[in-house]
Amino acid sequence: MSTWGSWALIVGVAVLVLVPSRAVLAGRQPGRFRYTQGPVRLLGAAGPAGYGAVPANEIPRLAGAPSGVRSTCAYIGLGLIAAAVALVVLYDVLAGRSRPDGR
Repeated sequence: MSTWGSWALIVGVAVLVLVPSRAVLAGRQPGRFRYTQGPVRLLGAAGPAGYGAVPANEIPRLAGAPSGVRSTCAYIGLGLIAAAVALVVLYDVLAGRSRPDGR
């Protein structure tokens, strides 16, 4: 990926993921989550955790880091993605009991 493509990825994901996640963490709830009793802030925390994988993978490549540093950062990125998935699964388990249709 080119340098411009990497920066576009970092900025684009920041706008698309971090802005709504920060709004959820600040207490705003999207329309479809207003009537659930589930902890919506878990979804807000999953956004920055998932976004953290993007800079963890892209910044070492942009800086021209050695392959050992890049692979370590890639593992850190995978850990952040796993944490984001775990937060979404935890939300689904906790909100499942409070849904009106019982899903």
